[in-house]
Amino acid sequence: MQIRAKRHLKNGLLALALSALPALADDKDIPFQDFQFTGTLALEYSSGNYGTTRNTNVQMALPVLSVETGDFKFSASMPYMRIAGRGLVIFDAAGNPIIVNRRTTLPPIERNGFGDLNLSATYALPPSFLDDFAVKLTVGAKLSTASARRRLSTGETDFGLSLDVSKQFGAWGPFLTAGYLWAGKSTTFTLYNTASVSVGTSYEISDDLVAVVSYDYDSSGDQLVSSSKALFGSLSWVRSDGITLTGYSTVGLSSGSPAFGAGLLLSYGLN
Repeated sequence: MQIRAKRHLKNGLLALALSALPALADDKDIPFQDFQFTGTLALEYSSGNYGTTRNTNVQMALPVLSVETGDFKFSASMPYMRIAGRGLVIFDAAGNPIIVNRRTTLPPIERNGFGDLNLSATYALPPSFLDDFAVKLTVGAKLSTASARRRLSTGETDFGLSLDVSKQFGAWGPFLTAGYLWAGKSTTFTLYNTASVSVGTSYEISDDLVAVVSYDYDSSGDQLVSSSKALFGSLSWVRSDGITLTGYSTVGLSSGSPAFGAGLLLSYGLN
């Protein structure tokens, strides 16, 4: 069994649970038997000062619907967020920058609501082509559906591209992920395109228990916030009935990342 996490939620922790689901029964009488549908719900909390004197706290619920057929997987998600604080920049589930409050002398503010719609498509190259290396290419887009006036969105459409490479060595599954985000150009904010790198490994503790650790780096998307550096860890329990339960946490190593984050993710094969 191969299982791994590219990054924390902002760049694809969902791959951890979705790739762990067991194969569906090959029954010719099952409708859409060539398609695997998966529903996922992630709950996350993070806190950091983002270069200010007070913390910004973010609570997020992220429902995801995914369909996989052959070497392709398509996913759609829309987070519901509660943001409290006056940090300069925070990020939504897709890794897109959101301006919270640049006037740091004002009292903390709070906002909540749905974030932007995120769409992605992933192509997995057959391992036989690459000496058993697992290579996945993902393209994604964040559509500006959330309220920019309430500062739940930048108000622009962003596009992303990432490459995921891994190989299994017994119980170990080291991986490397590199990504790039083209930020939509806003007339209100100056946001930069960002690059990201994640390196780590999974470890299969048992047939139904898998751990993942990684180091994650994201370049700065704003001139007032430093780049993000963080350590990530997770533990997944994979049941034979199509359910995967994952607990994870992050520890920030720079002011551009949350000082601490934790979450719980539940995935279920729908067919």
